[in-house]
Amino acid sequence: MSDKEITDEIQVISERLQAATTIEPAQYNNAQSQQQQKGKGSQKTNNNNSAARQSSDSKKAVAITTTTTTTTTTTTDDYIFLRNVPELNLPEKILFVIDTVREQQCTPFKLGTGATYPPLFMIKRVVENFIGAKSTIQPGVHEYALMSLDSRGSSWLCDYTSNTKIVLNYLEGIVEDVLDEEQKTYDLGLLFEAIQMQIATPARSQPTFTSRVILIYGRSNSVPKFHTGQTYLETLTENPYFFLDVLFAHEPPSDDNMCEAVYAEIAALDTTSFSYIFEVGRNAAKIHDNMAKLLAHPLQRPPQKDASYTLYSMTANQEVHTNV
Repeated sequence: MSDKEITDEIQVISERLQAATTIEPAQYNNAQSQQQQKGKGSQKTNNNNSAARQSSDSKKAVAITTTTTTTTTTTTDDYIFLRNVPELNLPEKILFVIDTVREQQCTPFKLGTGATYPPLFMIKRVVENFIGAKSTIQPGVHEYALMSLDSRGSSWLCDYTSNTKIVLNYLEGIVEDVLDEEQKTYDLGLLFEAIQMQIATPARSQPTFTSRVILIYGRSNSVPKFHTGQTYLETLTENPYFFLDVLFAHEPPSDDNMCEAVYAEIAALDTTSFSYIFEVGRNAAKIHDNMAKLLAHPLQRPPQKDASYTLYSMTANQEVHTNV
């Protein structure tokens, strides 16, 4: 290659290098400008997205608040009757109110051995068994008192005491009141007035005990009604630590008595949905079973409609159920 050719080749290379160094910054600046514009657009888009997201989040927050409020209201409505008290094993003060009236043509309890016993005798036995079992579970903790009902009214027999021998002595001293003629109704207003005057009333704040009345009513032809109003019952049931249970021991239902009407009035005494109300005819085993169901502490037992006393046999594909 001649000197001239070499010089021309160097000139071409020099021009190419100069052109390259001139174009690259321009391209770089264009690319950078495009990227900045893209970034601004992206930032604008992000800002718009952020605003939209914040608006959406705000709407969600409102929706959540609304939903939470609705749920809370619904929950409150669903459990409006729940008793908001701790399920503590507080000592109980239990008042037994025992009906002593023996109606005409009274049907006795008949055992499998053929032996027969009047209703009051069987009622005494189940109350005795109740006190014995309750005191065995927690000796000296619970206290018991006694009232009796007769054709003239009610009588206070025994003050609250944890000495079971004293209570049982008074229990054995209760005698029947045989009616000369049937009384079609009985005034519950007078009964609960007498109960409120004598009953131990627990404090509503930090109570040291619970108070329970177990009414055992035995008349099948005398309907219990509130002739003088039910103010005293309402006052008692306003206390969340007061409970009322009823055992109705009646004649075999027939057209000759008013068992269904009596039971309807007794069931209406459960104004709080926390009472246990049982009925039994002249069945010795069932009256013992029903009285045993009242042993559970009223603050720790479920509502009666949810209580189950069925025994389930254990099988390979069956769960084990715990009784109340």
